[in-house]
Amino acid sequence: QQQAVQTQPLLMRFCPRDSSMLYPKENKATRSLHYACRLCQYSEQSPNPLIFRNIIKKEVKNVLHTVPSAVSDDPTLARSQNAACENCGHHEAVFFQSDTGQSDSLALIFVCCNCDHKWVQ
Repeated sequence: QQQAVQTQPLLMRFCPRDSSMLYPKENKATRSLHYACRLCQYSEQSPNPLIFRNIIKKEVKNVLHTVPSAVSDDPTLARSQNAACENCGHHEAVFFQSDTGQSDSLALIFVCCNCDHKWVQ
């Protein structure tokens, strides 16, 4: 049943009385989700308890294989002397912000300058 709820499309709902948009509202007495009109008193119970679905298109860890190893030789990238490589123990690494298409992603990709090992922090 939960799988069926997750696959249903989330659509905007409109008031049948005045055609204004219905907004999600919690009915605290019954602990259920309702859609309510802000202009009139119309309210209907939601058939789906979900009001927003965040679908992640690409994970940061999956983009590591697309980073070329030669990026450690790029003199224009920022360098850290405090990075500890898990592979060789070297402390110098170049780093840059990942370009994953997710604007809220603040993960940094590090590449070791000694062995070209890559990791996300």
